[in-house]
Amino acid sequence: MALYVPSEGLGHFTGALSKKKENVRLTTTRRKHIKDPLTGETIALGPKEIYFQERRDYDEHPLSANEKRARANWRVTCREAPAIINDKSHPRYMELYQRWRAQLHGNPEPAIGKRICQFGNFVRAVLIHE
Repeated sequence: MALYVPSEGLGHFTGALSKKKENVRLTTTRRKHIKDPLTGETIALGPKEIYFQERRDYDEHPLSANEKRARANWRVTCREAPAIINDKSHPRYMELYQRWRAQLHGNPEPAIGKRICQFGNFVRAVLIHE
């Protein structure tokens, strides 16, 4: 993914640059808005990004054993995470929320190794490392 500096009139442009897929490549631009899940306020804006979306040919490049295992783990994590993210009364919600806020303003989580700005992504990262 590349960062880009658009010309004056295109500063807020997001989405696909064309509806046509040139050789299964679709050029897309975006800028993420990072919001606090409790207050709903925008706490940060991500960088302006431009990237190509390419589909994988699974007949030519099938999944390896490690990729299959990682996908199975990710599937389990993605089933557990919404229960925590969407339910503020969940036993782990406030614990993970406090850890998320702490790593935003201080050191990142040791298991993750980097700062994660979006709460949902942070919850999935913590769950996948547990």
